[in-house]
Amino acid sequence: MASDANVGKIVFVIAVSVFLYYFFWVSILPFMLIDEGDLIHSFFPPLKYAFILPATFGVVFLGGIAIFTLYHIWDFITA
Repeated sequence: MASDANVGKIVFVIAVSVFLYYFFWVSILPFMLIDEGDLIHSFFPPLKYAFILPATFGVVFLGGIAIFTLYHIWDFITA
């Protein structure tokens, strides 16, 4: 089994990789002077998904926090 330090390093590398991919996709790729059919565009989905995906994950995350909080408040009230 992996130690906590190794798991932390793996999570950190994954988080930095996702951040750099998203940063390049949103901040740099739209302003590059290359054709749409270029090879680099095949590594990234259309730009509209760069805003739809984080918004969807945010709504799901906040909904999960709300459900978690309401569950524990309800449990406290009924106890």
